[in-house]
Amino acid sequence: MRELLVSLGFTISSKMYVFFKKGTSWHLQTKQLLSYPNHSLGFHLGCFLLKHKFEPQPRCEDHDVFHVLTGYKVDTAQEIAMQFWLWGNGKRSPFVALAMLIGLLLYPDCYNSFTRAYLKGQYSKAIHHIDFSQHLSSPISNFKTNSNTISS
Repeated sequence: MRELLVSLGFTISSKMYVFFKKGTSWHLQTKQLLSYPNHSLGFHLGCFLLKHKFEPQPRCEDHDVFHVLTGYKVDTAQEIAMQFWLWGNGKRSPFVALAMLIGLLLYPDCYNSFTRAYLKGQYSKAIHHIDFSQHLSSPISNFKTNSNTISS
């Protein structure tokens, strides 16, 4: 039941997020991202999207980049853990705070995972503020550190 509630909440909040988010779409498809050099951020993003059968969501492309750089999966508990990581990394938004609150209320069994994610975000290189659309050709190693990646 909690998965259904959270899924519905994410669907609603993602539509609101797109509405309120500043900036423009990257106007890229997965196929285009896969044409970037193998070592690049763009290529790794394309691989992530292909693996999960996703296409970039306009004005939310950086969300998928965060998955690529942090290693968090796309299931609900991991999505929430990634929000804790982002908060620890310095990203402050009502949407991140709401996801964290929902996680604390509906996923008390994941509290330790959320705490670890927050701490990893704090000790990782700050990436929450980067305009990744300008760095798709850059080596992914420019953005990843040992602290960014997580274990499952």
